[in-house]
Amino acid sequence: MTDLSRRLLLEHAARFAAGVTVFAATPACAFNPLPAMPTRSMPEAEARVAWLRLLPDGRVRLLLPRQEMGQGVSIALRQIVAEELDWDIERVEVLLPDTASIAPVKSTVGSDSLKDFAEPVARAAALLREYLLGGEGSTEIIDRGQPVTLRSFRPDGPRRHVGSGLPTEQIESIVTGAPLYAGDIRLPDMLFGMVLPTGATISAPGDDVRVVTLSDGRGGLLSAHPAALHAAAARVERDQTPRPMPAVDIDTIQQRGDLEHSLRGDAVEAGAPWILDRRYDIPAAAHATIEPRSAVAQWYGREAAVRLEVWTGTQDTFFVRETLARHFGLSTEKVLVHGCRIGGGFGARTIVRQELEAALLAEAAGQPVKVQWSRAAEFIDGFHRPPSSHRIRALLGADGKIADWWHGFCSGHVIFTSAAMPRWMQVVTSLVKDPGVARGAVPPYVAARMRVEFSDIRLPVDTGPWRGLGAGPNGFAIESAMDELAALAGQDPLQFRLGNLDPQHVRLKACLERVADLAGWATGPYSGGGFGRGLACGIYKESSYAAVVADVNVDSDGAVRVARLYCAQDSGLVVNPDQARAQIEGNLVWGIGMVLNERLPIEDGRVAAYSFADYAIPTMDAMPPIDIVLIEPAGAPPSGAGETAMVAVAAVANAIAAATGRRVATLPYIPQSPV
Repeated sequence: MTDLSRRLLLEHAARFAAGVTVFAATPACAFNPLPAMPTRSMPEAEARVAWLRLLPDGRVRLLLPRQEMGQGVSIALRQIVAEELDWDIERVEVLLPDTASIAPVKSTVGSDSLKDFAEPVARAAALLREYLLGGEGSTEIIDRGQPVTLRSFRPDGPRRHVGSGLPTEQIESIVTGAPLYAGDIRLPDMLFGMVLPTGATISAPGDDVRVVTLSDGRGGLLSAHPAALHAAAARVERDQTPRPMPAVDIDTIQQRGDLEHSLRGDAVEAGAPWILDRRYDIPAAAHATIEPRSAVAQWYGREAAVRLEVWTGTQDTFFVRETLARHFGLSTEKVLVHGCRIGGGFGARTIVRQELEAALLAEAAGQPVKVQWSRAAEFIDGFHRPPSSHRIRALLGADGKIADWWHGFCSGHVIFTSAAMPRWMQVVTSLVKDPGVARGAVPPYVAARMRVEFSDIRLPVDTGPWRGLGAGPNGFAIESAMDELAALAGQDPLQFRLGNLDPQHVRLKACLERVADLAGWATGPYSGGGFGRGLACGIYKESSYAAVVADVNVDSDGAVRVARLYCAQDSGLVVNPDQARAQIEGNLVWGIGMVLNERLPIEDGRVAAYSFADYAIPTMDAMPPIDIVLIEPAGAPPSGAGETAMVAVAAVANAIAAATGRRVATLPYIPQSPV
């Protein structure tokens, strides 16, 4: 392997002191509907963006095409650049870009960052490597599709950085509390503000708080003192008029005949003698991110020269830019959005809210304004995972395999969310149905006859993307049903899954076999004395695979403690195993929360949670030992690690059923004494 010498690098950097820019294939917008929509661009040859810049001091700068929210994409892409250049990683720096630095790229969603961007970033770095070795005279390196060796993905040969467990970017700043987040931004003469919710009033804001009317007709509060604003916010009286909350009830929907969208398979014969007929219900859930939403906005100039600058933690800086530009009648060139590190996203930062509030308040104040949501606002004014209701019916054949499978379910909207779409737009999209609701609904198993269908319902509570979208609820229903069918067939849950698995899913089969070995499944025990063991598996977006075994202990009062979790996951090439394990651990604990804790209370069509006292999440004392094995098939590219292991929710539920003799069909689990 050839090492590019520092002298060679400095010679090139000195020639082009302004910096060498590397261009790589990147997203081109496929559509631009009204109103503004999140960026869905994917890498295509006709659009190019500068990601790598050679600096005069002998380093290279990666303008990160993804948002960093703790998933570790910044260190992973930095490792790839260093691998391609064969440099020490200290010579590669990473910056979160603003909207002026790169062209629009796809929103940071769906665990797609490495799947979609590892190869283009590696190619850009490889082109830079070839340029430095070849000594070309141009200051731009343009990707014209020429062949280039990518060292990061070769299955054989040594790798210096890819495959190493390096700590996440900015870890020292995170631990020491250095400024990283939008809430840390401080500007001269900055005010603090909040927008009053629709229908809210305040009678006594306080001497240090100014009430303003915003250009969109809403009211707002401004203060130079955050404590005064906080005190005023506590005196805001919200509109408490009850709002009709339609029942998210699969039986009611089925009676009305609203299940109308078939995902796969033949119609199952009506009136078949179902061996399994089970309903599963999952409540609404909050994102519960550690960092509440925050944004800072500042206006410059007047009339034709007016410009807007915004700092925010968002999963899509370009969606923010487009939304603000359209709202204020500006060209996108006059709106600059800085993407700050996010203290937890999970889909919560895909919709533009605090950014618009900050811009409206700054417009009214004539000064920069920071909007900092409270924890109560996160629950009440945010959007959430919708509740869902499922019914699975199945019939086994004489061979003990699945002959008939019907899964009907209903849910609030996920992608076509009321938090961002007007009612008329949801009516239009109802013709194709919400793909977020459908995610993960097609099981990885085969059946002679199969039908999966669903209905989505507009709810008065704002709902939208939540980690894994529909994959968590759908996976819970499917894998719970598979456990019940295994018992009805008199088969071991592992062997029943392997026997019914679609033969094309060899990677999921490998995960099942590896997790069984890891957990000692063959030797048991599976239940007894308040102990239960459960299994679940699943595929995320047809590219990542996971299987989980959960061990639980149930005491005499029915209280559950997860004793241990085992997981085998295949997300293709693992760039940074420590970060991949961290993502998997987060999914596994999220599964514990879904089963044991999480339920967003809704009363009279409104969220009735104001703090973590009203919305329980797993705490450190609930954290069990976790064993994880990462499977890397030879030649498999990186795929999403961040949401696949959410199948843990069904593994925990199945373990509780094994321990108690009662099926967990409604989440969260209500403790009952073991039978």
